[in-house]
Amino acid sequence: MHTNTIISLTLAAGLASAPAHAADGWGGELETSEKSVEPQAEAPAQLSPEALDEALEVPTLTRGQHAWLKPQRGKLPNNPRGQTDFTAYTLEWGETKLGIASITAGLLPRTQVGTVPVLDVLGVPNAHIKVNPIRIGGYDLAVSGNHYRLKSGDFTAYQTGASVIQSVKLANPWSLHVGAHYAVIGSDGLPMPSSLPTALQTDRVSDADIEVAKAALGDQDFSFRAESLSLHVATDIRFNRRDSLILQGRAMTWANIDTGFTPPPVLGIDQAMELADSGRAPIAETYVASAAWQFSWKQVDLRVGAGVSNVPGAWLLQSTDLSYRFGGKTRRTESRMKRTWRKNKADTKR
Repeated sequence: MHTNTIISLTLAAGLASAPAHAADGWGGELETSEKSVEPQAEAPAQLSPEALDEALEVPTLTRGQHAWLKPQRGKLPNNPRGQTDFTAYTLEWGETKLGIASITAGLLPRTQVGTVPVLDVLGVPNAHIKVNPIRIGGYDLAVSGNHYRLKSGDFTAYQTGASVIQSVKLANPWSLHVGAHYAVIGSDGLPMPSSLPTALQTDRVSDADIEVAKAALGDQDFSFRAESLSLHVATDIRFNRRDSLILQGRAMTWANIDTGFTPPPVLGIDQAMELADSGRAPIAETYVASAAWQFSWKQVDLRVGAGVSNVPGAWLLQSTDLSYRFGGKTRRTESRMKRTWRKNKADTKR
């Protein structure tokens, strides 16, 4: 009896100390609650004060280096579609150009409209439009039109023009532009000087002179119509976004003048109508060629140059230009770049 008690106590002690997964030889699997133990993270390595100072030190630019990084237009890459007056390109959507000759605005993507305010003030309403519908890689094609009209009593004068312009990027800094312009100029009736806008009146011709001309012409139809076709070739070499060299050439290749009356020998009208016969207009008598340097600053564009032309001083119209431009995606991007540059100024050191 004593021996059996000792054996039972020994077995009970063995079962209590057995692993939780022990089973089979003891009449079935033993169920135990197993407690998971997560591994403890290692403590971060401690850096010495000297090493910590080196780890926290961030390189900074000097003020000289920061000034060198200023996004100036003379350092930015060239803008191949920045010129819009002799090319197939248009102002960007939302961009406006205030020039000496005209005011133009980018009304829609690749569409610009404008007017010549000086003529509007003089009583000659006018408008012009250009659309750039085709753009394939470096090739662009645009069509444009313009209309001017003067109404004074029974006298009406007008001019309507249409152009086709092609621009090709021959290389990254170099483009070629070729265009043709067709224009119709006409009038009906003879203007009475006193009925014209004040700025268009002249002391050399009076109402009495016009009445003499009318009496000489009798009941003839006082109509006049002239047609012309001109060709224009230009190229621009862009050194950066600010500086470029522009070469231009223009000439009338064909002209036709029709009148609805026989000009009398009064007021020199007969001499003015000597070109009434149809025929080709010699290029040598209508050519204009110029070379100019274009400055395109943040908002001001200036073109200065020199040239030659059959009519003295005619080259000034294409070699000289001054305008103020604002708006558009390109200038907004440049403004953001400059704002970021100014914000980083505080991070520089001497």
